[in-house]
Amino acid sequence: MSRIASFGRPLLLLLATLASACGSGPTQLRVTLESERGANDDSPIPVTILVIYEDSVFDELSRLSASEWFEQAEQRKRDNPEGASFDAITREILPGQRIKEQSIELAGRQADGLVFAGYTAPGRHRARFNPAKRILVVLGVDDLTVVDLAEEE
Repeated sequence: MSRIASFGRPLLLLLATLASACGSGPTQLRVTLESERGANDDSPIPVTILVIYEDSVFDELSRLSASEWFEQAEQRKRDNPEGASFDAITREILPGQRIKEQSIELAGRQADGLVFAGYTAPGRHRARFNPAKRILVVLGVDDLTVVDLAEEE
C-alpha cells in the first residue's frame, strides 16, 4: 500500500501543475487602434498584432523589423497550423482612423505580444506588449506606440 501512496502523491502534484499551466494565460486580447492624421505620409498602414505562445518563436520574431515581417508573413502563417505558435490579427488603418476596442479570443496560454506596422519610412516599426492587458496601438506620423490601458478583467 505504501508504494501506491508514494506513487499517487507525485502524480497528483503533476496533474495539479498541468491543470494550472493550461489556463495560465489570457483568454482574450482587447485592443484599440488609432492613427494620427498625416500618418505614414497620408497612406494606409498595414498592422499585424501577434500573440506568441512559444518563447523560441517570440525570440525569433522579435528580431524582425516590420518590413521583414510583412515580407515573410504569409509563409510564417502557413508554417503555423491552427495557431499553434502564435495568433495573428491583421488590419489596415487609414490616417486619422480609430478602430474601437475589439476583443479577440486567445488560447488561454502564457503569451507575449508584438505589433508590426508597415510604414513607408525606414525603421523597425515594431513594439512589444503584454496580451493580458487592454492595449491602445497609436500609429503616429512615422512610428507606433503601444499603451497599456489596464489589466484584463
